[in-house]
Amino acid sequence: MENTEETIQEEKKLKAKTASLAAKIIGAVYILTASTLSFLGIFNAPITDICIVGFSIMGIFGTVDINLMLDKFTKKGD
Repeated sequence: MENTEETIQEEKKLKAKTASLAAKIIGAVYILTASTLSFLGIFNAPITDICIVGFSIMGIFGTVDINLMLDKFTKKGD
């Protein structure tokens, strides 16, 4: 019974690939929303700043993607 509870707990943890995908989606939604609000005059920010913030959100988890790719290449050599 304990093994099944541990398995369920492990499945509920946030995985790196899922977190990376979520960060990419959040960054893209931020860029789209902020650009639209800026175009409508509600949010005054240059498009350069909007893109920098959005891509920074995506870039934070870019190292996770690189790490996952490197793990795949190094496991094939074993």
